[in-house]
Amino acid sequence: TSAAPCAGDIDQMTLTINPQAIVSAGDDATICESSTYTLTSATATDYTSLLWTSSGTGTFDDATILAATYTPSAADIAAGSVTLTLTAQSAAPCVEASDDMVLTISLQATADAGTDATICEGSTYTLSTAVATNAATILWSTSGTGSFSSTSVQNPVYTPSQNDIDDGSVILTMTVTSAAPCAGDIDQMTLTINPQAIVSAGDDATICESSTYTLSTATATDYTSLLW
Repeated sequence: TSAAPCAGDIDQMTLTINPQAIVSAGDDATICESSTYTLTSATATDYTSLLWTSSGTGTFDDATILAATYTPSAADIAAGSVTLTLTAQSAAPCVEASDDMVLTISLQATADAGTDATICEGSTYTLSTAVATNAATILWSTSGTGSFSSTSVQNPVYTPSQNDIDDGSVILTMTVTSAAPCAGDIDQMTLTINPQAIVSAGDDATICESSTYTLSTATATDYTSLLW
């Protein structure tokens, strides 16, 4: 207002109130080493731009979108986990907002039951060439009825049963499980069991000095060659 008799005056200004960006990188997650991860649980509101970054050396298909897909690098896989950070820019003068999530990378288990082998009946067999890599658990099984010294170790000793010996061979199977969510793996080897040669020279005998003797009572089984 003015002093009389002057009239009053009026003026206005506009105060713009920008919202603060709010961001969530989503839940922590676990993938298998051969997989990618799409950040579908990430959310953001009231932002002007987005940017994903990684503590590792993997790559995003598009680091500026909300549901980006991350591909771990070999170094990320070796480290076992990586932190992914989502940063949202607010309209000025509001500050940026950020949040992160941890992506755990499980290793794929592999099974190698070892090379095929041959033993003689009466022997045991140590599965020394078998290898289980990144296995959470190991389980050995047999197509026969023999037994393992332990079914849950990498290199057990297998003792064939009489049925295994009679059949002449047996298939030994290694099954491994991986840390979730990776799948398990399976491999087999064949153990051939050869029979032991059995020989009898026959009964003692007596002949006259001018005679020959045919060894007709001699017997042999499961042999590859004979020599008198």
